[in-house]
Amino acid sequence: MTWFTWRQFRAQAVVTAAVLAAFGILLLISGRTIADLYADVAACEGDCTSTIESFLTAARRGLPGQVYAGALALLYVLPALIGIFWGAPLIARELETGTHRLAWNQSVTRTRWLAIKLAVVGGTTAVAAGLLAWGVSAWAQDIDGAAGDRITPLVYGARGIVPIGYALFAFALGVTVGMLIRRTVPAMAATLAVYVAVAASMPLWLRTHLVPALHETPALDLSDMQEIGIRPGGEVSVVGGGVPNAWVVSNKTITPSGEFFDGPADATTCGREASPQACEAWLDSLGLRQDLVYHPDSHFWSLQLVETGVFVGLTALLAGFCFWWIRRRVS
Repeated sequence: MTWFTWRQFRAQAVVTAAVLAAFGILLLISGRTIADLYADVAACEGDCTSTIESFLTAARRGLPGQVYAGALALLYVLPALIGIFWGAPLIARELETGTHRLAWNQSVTRTRWLAIKLAVVGGTTAVAAGLLAWGVSAWAQDIDGAAGDRITPLVYGARGIVPIGYALFAFALGVTVGMLIRRTVPAMAATLAVYVAVAASMPLWLRTHLVPALHETPALDLSDMQEIGIRPGGEVSVVGGGVPNAWVVSNKTITPSGEFFDGPADATTCGREASPQACEAWLDSLGLRQDLVYHPDSHFWSLQLVETGVFVGLTALLAGFCFWWIRRRVS
């Protein structure tokens, strides 16, 4: 049964291996360029801000820049493709064509049939996602270190071990949806829709709660501001600087009493005739503070482990449901 399953799946496995090998070659070629560019940063002493900015600008142009963008896209797309093309047809195609009546009435039980299918394809899923995530994380470590953004939502999902959890979940989701819908194409569409919804929900609403975020209320530093603006009606928009090497979840400006600050502006110091210096002096006199909620870079691996555990747990639940359903409900 294992050999038969591999023969059915080997075409997809060979194509995947070829794509990973080709992308690995691109990583090796462009990685040399990244290493040469990073030499100036590694040798820098003192204030290296301009050196780091020059490195990041150069690293995100040409072939390295294309590989960087392509790696981000590939690691986000790969789980969805696995769910659509590997997971959804696994049982749905058998049910749709009626071949399940033959496959499940041989010497191999339904439970063993499903276990071998999940083990072979699921194992390949974990290996493919793991190799790609490891290669990209190693290739991009200099860029991530210089930019200090590996924990930000866009980059975080394409680093570490999280892509493995997403890929396994997408595969198990596809298998489950295909088993319930019993039609391959509708199952593929439903798998994509559900996966995108779950994957988008994690960084938008759930990830920040996986590990307790840090909360600070430092004094507002007017020399490091993201935004100072006055809207019609005197409403003031003041946004202080963020936290270096961190994912800032919330950044609000508050009064000394803890209330959200939005003005109104003092027309004599922040009106049309007033100078920017006078307006800043007025703001400075208010004793404003920042209300910051953020995850520092030190939370990266804690978040990775918990989030991967969540998706591996969901994968196990979906697999368990498939075993129950295929033994008791599918005929």
